[in-house]
Amino acid sequence: MDRISWNHGYVKVNGIRIHYVRHGSGMPLVLLHGWPEFWYVYHKNVHTLAEHFDVIVPDLRGFGDTDKPGLPNPPGALLDLLVEDLSGFTAALGIHRFGLVSHDVGSFVAQSFARAYPEKLIGLFFFHCVYPGIGKRWLEPESVKRLV
Repeated sequence: MDRISWNHGYVKVNGIRIHYVRHGSGMPLVLLHGWPEFWYVYHKNVHTLAEHFDVIVPDLRGFGDTDKPGLPNPPGALLDLLVEDLSGFTAALGIHRFGLVSHDVGSFVAQSFARAYPEKLIGLFFFHCVYPGIGKRWLEPESVKRLV
């Protein structure tokens, strides 16, 4: 890891302990990572963004230093859990409205969160966005060769 100091924190939400990194002040900006990543995927962006924003980067359920309780039954309920994790996470930090940046699998969470809680969002940004209906090709290993 690089030699920058990081502000790590934990909150207990939705039955799990969520790890996050937080820097800066101003409008809250939550960054959601992709798969199989964790907060550190944004390590080159956090301090720069923190010059203008309160940057909060959680590890999603099952990733990084956040608890890994396993898949729910049925597994299809995972997306709803991740949305509720994000809602509870921001509430636990006292954040009522925020900007949301999402990447890869985090974009699934961000899209569902935006539909469930539009009043909590100031802005929404996706990159490397996956979306329902893209088809199974996206999830197949061969597709990675086409994306790189």
